[in-house]
Amino acid sequence: MDDHEYDGFDRSSSIDQGYAPGGYVTESYVPSRIDIGSNNRTDRLRAKSLNIKKNGPSGPAGKARRESKPLTPIIGSSPQAAKIRELISLYAEDDSSVLISGETGVGKELVAKHLHAAGRRSQHAFSAINAGAVPETLAASILFGHAKGAFTGAVGEQEGAITLADNGVLFLDEIGETPLSIQTHLLRVLEDGVVTKIGGRSPVTVDFRLIAATNAPLRELVNQKQFREDLYYRVNVLSIDVPPLRARQDDMIEIAESMIAGHKDERYHAYRLTPKAADRLRSHAFPGNIRELRNILARALVHARDGKIMPEHIMFDPRKCSEGMKNGEVFDIDEAKNLVSRFVMMKALYTTQGNVTKAAALTGRSRGTLHTLKKSIEGEDFASAFQNACNEMKALLNGC
Repeated sequence: MDDHEYDGFDRSSSIDQGYAPGGYVTESYVPSRIDIGSNNRTDRLRAKSLNIKKNGPSGPAGKARRESKPLTPIIGSSPQAAKIRELISLYAEDDSSVLISGETGVGKELVAKHLHAAGRRSQHAFSAINAGAVPETLAASILFGHAKGAFTGAVGEQEGAITLADNGVLFLDEIGETPLSIQTHLLRVLEDGVVTKIGGRSPVTVDFRLIAATNAPLRELVNQKQFREDLYYRVNVLSIDVPPLRARQDDMIEIAESMIAGHKDERYHAYRLTPKAADRLRSHAFPGNIRELRNILARALVHARDGKIMPEHIMFDPRKCSEGMKNGEVFDIDEAKNLVSRFVMMKALYTTQGNVTKAAALTGRSRGTLHTLKKSIEGEDFASAFQNACNEMKALLNGC
């Protein structure tokens, strides 16, 4: 499955700091993009953080353009999926801030896009930014914009994500990762409806709806003095919790079937999960949620024959990958990278005895990512969890 393929549920943001297997970036619907016409390195970094395409067909630099790709539906007949659709319908026409919470890979951005598409601001921009992927030195410029000459490398004036969201929606993913220094300015913008570019003198009135997402418990971050309490109450007016895939087993199969039916390679459209293969999927905890499911199905389709995906084609045990290497079969490099990443992060959690902040500093990963990994081993001590990660690595290396 490639980067622009229908994925059945999740349209993850283009910069994903999660450890979950898969790592595919799917853009089933992008209400707007932003085009930057600068060759300056600082602006290229801003573009990367903002999920920006440069010099697209939209015309003048700094203007948002709309795309007509259909919005991927939220698939599932479970009560949990029905509740999400109900809340989207209830909240869509309101302008209050919405906080979407859930583990990495559950489809929080897709929920945000449904809120945008169903609301009165649907004809205006959906300006998305991943706060966990923005370098702190660039965060203010990316959010608020900057004037020419505001800092070294600011060779031209740039609009920020907030002004580009005017009359539309500002989506802040991983809002818990926003630097405290930026949180203060963001709170002021939300309270006053006015933004001033870095190095600028003229404040600009803005009107946008804020939708935020988090995979870390914001209340806990407030208690740890890592997230402002006043901003927390500004952000968390309305809330939607997206449950993990393991809590929606029936939805899991529906989503899987939709992924197969929507595969870019038409040869796979008629492929079906056998009942035992479906049971095998239901038995897995899916710490990587939708992204992990997509990865597993991509591998299963390669191995399947005669249009049937059998239980042996569903491979999420790293030892299976090791056996595949021995037999000269195709091995997914992204899966290997994610196993190594998980091992390093688990070692950091074990070394710090679960101190997420210290583990994030050791590994260079976001606190949200470490929170998700820590939550996935609840009920298990760190020594045992680290030993299991060691065993996974040994199984992987046995294929060499």
